[in-house]
This record gives sequence, C-alpha cells and structure tokens, in this order.
Amino acid sequence: MKRQALDVLLVEDDGVLGGAVAQRLRLEGLSVLWVQSAAQAIEALQRHDPALMLSDIRLPDGTGEDVFRQAARLLADTEVMFATAYAEVAQAVALVKAGASDYLIKPYDINDLVRRIKATLSRAHLPKGVRTAFRSFHHDSAEMAALMGQLKRLARENFPILLMGETGTGKEMAARLVHEASDRAAAPFIPVSCADISDVALESKYFGHEAGAFPNAVSRKAGVLEDVGGGTLFLDEVCEMHPKMQAALVRVLQDGHFRRLGGDEPIRFEGRIVAATNADVQEALAAGRLRQDLYYRLQGAQLTIPPLRRRVPEILPLAERLLESYGGASPLAPFTLSPAARSALVTHAWPGNVRELGNRIAQACALAESSTLGPADLFPEHKGRDAGEPSLARVRAEAEREEIERVIAESGGRLGEAAKRLGISRTTLWKRRRANGGGA
Repeated sequence: MKRQALDVLLVEDDGVLGGAVAQRLRLEGLSVLWVQSAAQAIEALQRHDPALMLSDIRLPDGTGEDVFRQAARLLADTEVMFATAYAEVAQAVALVKAGASDYLIKPYDINDLVRRIKATLSRAHLPKGVRTAFRSFHHDSAEMAALMGQLKRLARENFPILLMGETGTGKEMAARLVHEASDRAAAPFIPVSCADISDVALESKYFGHEAGAFPNAVSRKAGVLEDVGGGTLFLDEVCEMHPKMQAALVRVLQDGHFRRLGGDEPIRFEGRIVAATNADVQEALAAGRLRQDLYYRLQGAQLTIPPLRRRVPEILPLAERLLESYGGASPLAPFTLSPAARSALVTHAWPGNVRELGNRIAQACALAESSTLGPADLFPEHKGRDAGEPSLARVRAEAEREEIERVIAESGGRLGEAAKRLGISRTTLWKRRRANGGGA
C-alpha cells in the first residue's frame, strides 16, 4: 500500500498542548496528523510518509524511543525530533546520536518550535529516487536505524568517510546513498577498485595524462579525480591501494589539487571521497599496507556496517523484498517462503552477507519449480540434508559459531584476545571455528 505524503506527524498525548501545536503548524501551511500514543504513531506511519515526526518521549503506552526503534524502517527518510522533560535529556541526546535530528525541552516556546521545524523540513526532502534507495538498504534493526541516521547526517557534510565491514554488507550502496542524499547528487558517483595494476596505469587512471606522457598516450585523457568533478569518488578496497598511489592521494587531500601525468597545470580536486575496506584497518596500519597519514585523512567519519548474522531480525524482511525484486518476472510469481525455508534463512551463517542473500534469492527464483520456495531452492548444496528443520546439534553449533564470531569481531579480529575472552586456547578456538563453518 502506497503511503500518503505528510509534512508533520505529531505524537503528543497532552490534549491541550497537542491541539495547540497542531493548529499552529496548520496555520503555517503544513499538513499535520496528530496522534496521542505510540501504537497510534506506528499505525499512522504505516499509512503516511511524514517528512518530519515530532514525538514526546513519554507516552501513555510506551515512549517515543519505542516508536523510533520499532518503526525504524518506516522512518528511514523521515526527520525525527523529540520533546522531552529535563529528566529525559540524556535519553534524547542518545537518540540524536542514534540518528534523530533534534530535541526540545519542555516547556518550549511554540515560536521556537515552529522555527526549528521549518529549519529541519528545509533539509528533510532528499533528491528524487533516494527514498526508495534508503528503504532498500535499511530494515528493522536498531543498529541499522542508527547507521541510516548517521549516513543521512553525514550526507550534509563534505569531509571524507571511511566505511568498514565484511564483503557483501553493502558498503558501496551506503556510499551511493550518502552521495544521492547530498548536494552533490547531480554530479557523478564514480566507484574505483583500489586493488589495481602497474604504477603508470594507476597514475593515469587517477590523474589522467597528457598526450605523449608515456608510450601509447596518443591524446589527453582525464582521470577519475577530474571526471568526478564535484561528485563522489568511492575508493573500494582502499587497504589494497598501491603504496605509490597512497602517497599521491595524501598530497591531493592535503593540497586540494593534482596534475595530469606529463602536465604542469594544477587541477583543483572538487569531489568528495568515500573509502571502504573489508580489511582489519589496525592490522593493515601495523603491517604498513595502509599509510597512517592517508588513514587519518580518510577518517573524517568512520562507520562500520554490521554483518548480516548480527542483523537476524532483518533477514526475512530483506529476503521478502528481494523476492519481490528478483521474482517479479517469473510466471510462478508471487513467490513465498515455506516455514522450513524461513528457518533455514535465519540459521544460515551468511559469510557473503547481503550479497550472498541476493544471489541465493535470485537463483532460487530463476530455477524454482514451485511458487513456494523451500530450503533446497535456497541452499541447493544442502539438498538431501535436512536443511530446513535444524537438529539440536546443528542449532547448538550455530549458536556457538555466532558467539565465537561476535567475540572475534569485538576483539578487533585478534584471535588470541578472542580466545582469552572465551576462556579457551587459541588452538581450540581455531578448531571450533573451522568445525562450525567460520573463518579458517
């Protein structure tokens, strides 16, 4: 069901205050829907798409934070403001850090409220097409809701961003969302893999060259630093960038300009850099694969996209969205997931993260013989095994694997530290991780 556009969703249980605020906002020419409980707010968000939600933190059936967390997917492209008493200021500040736009302390001046709402609304409307993109990336976990709020806030800035996370978690999509939600959206978004080839080819690719700069350079050619203009340059696998190129990029970020190979004219770099890596950054720094000066220049903001195994509540909603996307052209559509398939999805380790989920859904839709997908459609490598109804041993192994991987992640990838925290030897950790299908 298509949600109706709305300027402001007001969530306020005080009948006098709520009525006064709603009336004033309508006099200011804004469309307003006023509700008085958390349940009514969530129901309203299912029917309406507000540019801004102003919510009291204390509600008769819960809190504004409950609405913020439970309806995170529906609020992915909505600015959120909270009204709070002095005793709840710390909670409001924490919510702003998690992605909310602003908070006010009661009692507030209604003229100040109107000013702040108008200021927030002036930046609330994302460029065309971005709302759909944000929703395709964001689903139902509080962790991802916070990440989405941070991406939206960073889109308004101009400093570099470093995105970290395992392969397939969606780092390039996050970078594209930052670009599309920024005032650079009309300019190019250029993705570049930093795991590249020879020195000369690298320098030409990034800086461009003049005719005659090297053999076969028969004409002038612009590089990606020039092609991107005022857009966004996405540097993927930045820890794999050639050392010579790392040094050159540091100079570009420091001086703000570069020269084509064989050229003398300085060219201003006007783009924004968003870099990404699936490597352990601290390990790459210690090993000398990533220059410290480049790391600190790319680290204007640093965000980690969590792996899918830590976002279990999102797996089924995401799978169903992918089914709609990949299965729409099939004569068997609409596809549904059997109970056994749903169980298999939430217990799988997802080493390839969202990319693996997308690949499995696409293959299942292409090869399915029924509109109801079972475990064997999604995990054909398990065909002949009971992939859908996990045994007690399998569930136990999966729980152990998840705990091991969680502790390793919290230990920054250091196996010795993780083994110590788990109370086992490094050798035992390695053996159990391998036996449970984790990393070798």
